[in-house]
Amino acid sequence: MDLKEIKLRVKDIEKEKYDDETAHSLEDQLYQDFVDHIAKTGNDEQKKMARAILQTNKIDFARWCA
Repeated sequence: MDLKEIKLRVKDIEKEKYDDETAHSLEDQLYQDFVDHIAKTGNDEQKKMARAILQTNKIDFARWCA
């Protein structure tokens, strides 16, 4: 993942701004992908922080969507 990819994905979200559910899903996926990227490529402290954030994926609760 690089800045170019992120900017393209932000533009995709902007294009979908009138479809809240789609835009929200794209935004959530971008955040997830970025944290995954940092967990793999960041410095040691960043990797630890990203892995801690990713632990929320294991928490069983309803994730509401429209």
